[in-house]
Amino acid sequence: MSLPSPVSQSFLARSLHLGTAILRLLPAELAHDVGLWLLERQILNSLPLPRLEPLLDGMACTLPGIGDLAHPIGLGAGFDKNARAPQGFARMGLSFLEIGTITPRPQPGNPKPRLFRLDDQLGLINRMGFNSYGAVNVAERLRRLQWSHTPVPLGINLGKNKDTTTEAAIEDYSYGIETLGPYAKYFVINVSSPNTEGLRGLANEGFLKEVALRHRADLSKLWVKLDPDMPKKSFQLLVEALSKLGFQGLILTNTHRVDSPQKGGMSGHPLAIQATACLEWAYEVVGESLPLIASGGILSGQDVYQRIARGASAVQIYSSLVYRGPLAVYAMLEELRNEMDLRGYKFLSDVKGSYYKKD
Repeated sequence: MSLPSPVSQSFLARSLHLGTAILRLLPAELAHDVGLWLLERQILNSLPLPRLEPLLDGMACTLPGIGDLAHPIGLGAGFDKNARAPQGFARMGLSFLEIGTITPRPQPGNPKPRLFRLDDQLGLINRMGFNSYGAVNVAERLRRLQWSHTPVPLGINLGKNKDTTTEAAIEDYSYGIETLGPYAKYFVINVSSPNTEGLRGLANEGFLKEVALRHRADLSKLWVKLDPDMPKKSFQLLVEALSKLGFQGLILTNTHRVDSPQKGGMSGHPLAIQATACLEWAYEVVGESLPLIASGGILSGQDVYQRIARGASAVQIYSSLVYRGPLAVYAMLEELRNEMDLRGYKFLSDVKGSYYKKD
């Protein structure tokens, strides 16, 4: 694909911006469903999107257990819960994808409305409740898709069913790993969503040790996603324990529990300070010994830079796709390059952890 002319690029950007603005006139979940429907039908394949290659010099990074990535920006869980449109998200330029959360059995999630935009804050609140097609149905989708993981690795975020007791939760995660194992480059153990009763109670050393012992052969592809609402001491003790248990890495963080203006989990820009603090707390404990993926409130290339500087190996986005549209990755990579140039960094690897280094 040749690079579009500046005029056609400008027209494309204006058209996609207008389309994003029109979608935001719809109720949040309806807009999400329409956008996903379009991506599922690979609507972006007919558009002359700009090439990523000119932006990739020095942007390569490596995620242990996941692979070498062209750049550090991936898709966070929650946008494509059931592997409906991985081709469309890859076409957006994302370097790795995470689908889910997937539960063992199909479930509808919480009653609607359950997704809300906070436009004045560039934020979102959701109380989706793990609406999922179920592991078997998603496995069949992925079997037909035959995703190669090259050059875009695909991971799967796992949760428990709403009616599964805490005592039986280990069986739900094991079922997900076993059923979806042939199709996942990596798995994320989700014990951090605020929208499934009792789920965050599983974020303890005892339960996660049980997962690690049962799935020792899979530890090199198991990540854990934590919430941002734990006190610092409890958070750091859990991070230290997870490091010793042998999990591949951590994703920091899930959404912040709120009761107002809607009950659910808050993401987007309002989450940025908390999520960044958790990244700093984790790095303080494990340094470079445990890979960290940053998530929550990453809407610009400057945000990407700040998370990498604080020790993240890569980042995941969600809200930036809602507010910036299909060209978000391209724009964020340009911004990231400008930030690196401003600070004298040619390679992203030199940025990692630089926040903690003294001149």
